[in-house]
Amino acid sequence: MKNSMGGSQRPHHRTRIVGRLSLLTAALLAFAGCSAGQNQPNNEISTIKEDVEKLRGANGLFRMPEGGDQERGDLYTTALFSENLGSYLPSSQVAVTAVGTTVMEQDTTDLLTLWSALKLLTASGGDMAPEIEAKLARVAVPPKQTEVGAEISALWFWIDVSRMHDWSRTDRNAAAGAVGTRLDDISVTSISDKPYLLWRLYDSYSALQRAKPADLERALRQVDIKSLPHDYESTLDFQAALETKSTLKKDLVVPNDAKAHIVQLIDQGLVNDDALIDSMLRSLQLLGAQEDAHELVRNRVAVRIDKENGLVRAAALENGSVHATYLASRLLDTSFPDIANDRTKQELERVLRTAETDTLTRLKALVALKRSGSEAWHDYAAVVGQAQANIPATVTADNLNQYVELIDVLVQADPSTPLSSLKSFDAQADNESSLSKALIALSNSMYFKNSAEIRSMFPAVQSKLPELIANRGTGLNYFRALTAMTSASLSGLDSNDFDSATQKLQALKGCKEFSSLYRLQTDEATQCSLSLSAALIAVPGAYDLGATK
Repeated sequence: MKNSMGGSQRPHHRTRIVGRLSLLTAALLAFAGCSAGQNQPNNEISTIKEDVEKLRGANGLFRMPEGGDQERGDLYTTALFSENLGSYLPSSQVAVTAVGTTVMEQDTTDLLTLWSALKLLTASGGDMAPEIEAKLARVAVPPKQTEVGAEISALWFWIDVSRMHDWSRTDRNAAAGAVGTRLDDISVTSISDKPYLLWRLYDSYSALQRAKPADLERALRQVDIKSLPHDYESTLDFQAALETKSTLKKDLVVPNDAKAHIVQLIDQGLVNDDALIDSMLRSLQLLGAQEDAHELVRNRVAVRIDKENGLVRAAALENGSVHATYLASRLLDTSFPDIANDRTKQELERVLRTAETDTLTRLKALVALKRSGSEAWHDYAAVVGQAQANIPATVTADNLNQYVELIDVLVQADPSTPLSSLKSFDAQADNESSLSKALIALSNSMYFKNSAEIRSMFPAVQSKLPELIANRGTGLNYFRALTAMTSASLSGLDSNDFDSATQKLQALKGCKEFSSLYRLQTDEATQCSLSLSAALIAVPGAYDLGATK
C-alpha cells in the first residue's frame, strides 16, 4: 500500500532548542507553587494572555516563538513522502544517521517512530542497525482502543511494520494472529459510512493474508465519491474510493475537475497537514497524474528539505503544537480556559483519538485539555495508564532525562502516579553533562521515592551552586541551578541568595513581540522562549501572578 491513509499527528521529536529546554521546563515547573490569580487587578496575567494569544496557530493550538521544534526536518514527515521524493530522497547514509539519531538514543520507541524509521530505511536502501532490529523484535501490539477508528489505525501501523519487516517466519506470528482476531472483532456495519476506515481495514487483512469478511468487500463496492477533497475526512475518503476502484476494479464516477482541484489545493499552499498532502499525491497517482504529482513534490515538498539533516520539514509551520499548548497551559494555569477556544479543544481531542501518536504527546494533550476546562479529558484517561507502563523501576544517569520528562507530565494528569527511585551516580561540577544531570535530579527530587536521599547527593555540584547562582548566565545549567537550590541541603544558600538571583532574571525578560516572556540570551533582539517562560513560573519574582494557591 502506498499511503498510510491515516492522517496522523506529527510525533514529538526532540530538536536542538526545544529538546534541551524540555528538561529544564520539567525541572522548574516541578517547583511551581503559584498560579495565575484571575481576579487580581495588579498582575501580569492579562499581558501574558495577550502574548500567548499571538502564538495561536491555524489549527487552534499554540506555537513556540523560538520555533525550534518546527525548523528541523523530521523522520516522520520524510517517511510519509519517501515513495514520492524520487531524486530528492535522502541517501542511505543520511537515512541511517537520521534513524540512529531519532530511534537509537531513545530508551523506549513508539510504534509510529519505528514505522517511520523502517519506511525511510526501506525506501533509501539503508542498512538496519542491530539496535533497530532489537527494538522491532520487541515492539508490542498496540493496546485495544475503544474508538473503532483508533483501533483500526493502531492495528494498521503495527501490521504495516510487520509487512515491511517480514515477521512471517519469526515468533511474531502468534502476535499477528492476535491482531487478526482483533480485526475480526471490528464491526463493518459501524464504519460503513467511512470509506477510509473500510479501506484501511481491507488493506490490513490483505497484509496479514487473512480471509476478509464478506461484508467488508460488499461495503467497499458501495463506496463512491461524495465530494472533492476539502477537509480531513473528505480527503482520505477520496483516496479510499480511488484505491477501491484500482484494487477491486470497481466502476467509479470521478469528477472531471478532480485533478485540477487537488493540484490547486497543494500548489497554492492551502493544505498544511503532511498526511493530507501525501494522501492527495497518492490520489493524483491513482488518477494517472504522475507528472502533476512530481511537479508538486518538487515545488512544495523538496523545498522543505533541511540542509542540515537531509530530512523534510513539516508543512504545518503555521500550526501550533501539542507541546507548545501544554506549556501555555502550564504558564497560564487557571487562566488557560480564557484562551483555550473550541478549536483548541477539538484539536487536542483529535490528537488524543489518534492512537499512533506517541504516548508522551497524547499525555501532554490530555493535560492541556484538562487545564482548558473541558470535561472531555475523562474520555481519554486510558492514556495515563499507557504512559505509566513506561515508568522504569529504577532511574539511573542514563535514563534520568527520559524519566523526568515523562513523570513531570504524568503527575499533572494523575497525582497518584507511582514514583521510581534514583540510583546514585558520580557527578563532577566541572563537567557540563554530569553537572546538568545532577541539577535535574536535585530539581526534581520530589519525583523520586528516595527524595530525601537525593537532596544530599552530589556534594561537588551542590558546593558549586553559589557560584552558578551569583554569576548570572544564559546556559541551561544556570536556570536549572535556580530551582536545584531549594533542594540542595549541602549548598549553604539561603533565601537572600535566591531573591538576588531572581532579580537578575529581569534582564532576560521581554523580546520584540512578547513583553511578558523570557529569552535565553541577554541580547534583546533574540527570540523569547515559551519553554523557558513556562519554566520560570516556578521562580518567585519572575512574574507578578497575583494570588497564590
